[in-house]
Amino acid sequence: MATGKGGKKDPQSQAHDTEGSSASVFKSSQIKKILKNCSKQRISKDACKAVSAVLIYIMSEIMDGARNTANADGKKKILPKHINSAICKDVELNHIGHNWIIKSGGVKSNALPQELNKKSD
Repeated sequence: MATGKGGKKDPQSQAHDTEGSSASVFKSSQIKKILKNCSKQRISKDACKAVSAVLIYIMSEIMDGARNTANADGKKKILPKHINSAICKDVELNHIGHNWIIKSGGVKSNALPQELNKKSD
């Protein structure tokens, strides 16, 4: 919706247009370069979009777990230790991120949450 003579769009309506687009988070050229270096094959645009969608999903899962951990600690700010503990607590994220090192994230525990509950009984 235009406002005034300039014809500029309302900033609030522009924010909703770009929301949900994976192109705003990851550049397809960077993803294509990384995939090409790993596989030495031709990379399609659909492959770049698929990888971008997967990365966005993994990031949202990590941030959701980190937000829950920060809320449990009574903090409003997500710290690296919250991200690290979110990865360690989630079984699937721990499976793919067990060898990730997060700066200022603290020490990762090797035991799964289910194993910790069994030891205390």
